[in-house]
Amino acid sequence: MAKGTTTIVSMTGFVEYARVFKENMDENDYHVKTQGQYNVNFYPETTEGFEAYFQAGAPVSSMGHDTIKIGNSELATGKFLKLKRPNLHPIVAEWGGAPTVFDFREGVSMKKWDFAADGEVGNGSKVTVKVSVWADGKKSIQRLEKIAIHELVEFTGSTGGSSVDMDNF
Repeated sequence: MAKGTTTIVSMTGFVEYARVFKENMDENDYHVKTQGQYNVNFYPETTEGFEAYFQAGAPVSSMGHDTIKIGNSELATGKFLKLKRPNLHPIVAEWGGAPTVFDFREGVSMKKWDFAADGEVGNGSKVTVKVSVWADGKKSIQRLEKIAIHELVEFTGSTGGSSVDMDNF
């Protein structure tokens, strides 16, 4: 592998469609090679979140698609990044698996989120994410590492907080 550098970027913002637990992992056919994927639409609280991400070496666009997507105008800037992590990494085992999720609802702590007791993370929940960005000047690899939940919006199983209005769809 080419020599590059890894930068850990920490950003605070809001999430949509948080599939970050083994129990709700994205098992779409697109993820057959990795046997699933953990992913989330992350809305940085300010544009500085985007700036830090790109300064670390993440691409502004990839394969003709912009990295910043237009989403729910009610969440932060209304723009998001799709953050992801493979269930099984094809080369390095520890680069796969669910990201570590922490419970910061009562302040910063090492308390891990308990899916069975605490439930899923609903759209609009306030979080801090840590993303590793490896870059060598020619290519870049981004991986969701950790999530800390500050304010939980309870997951209801509906589109609550979603940018898709299912009643008018």
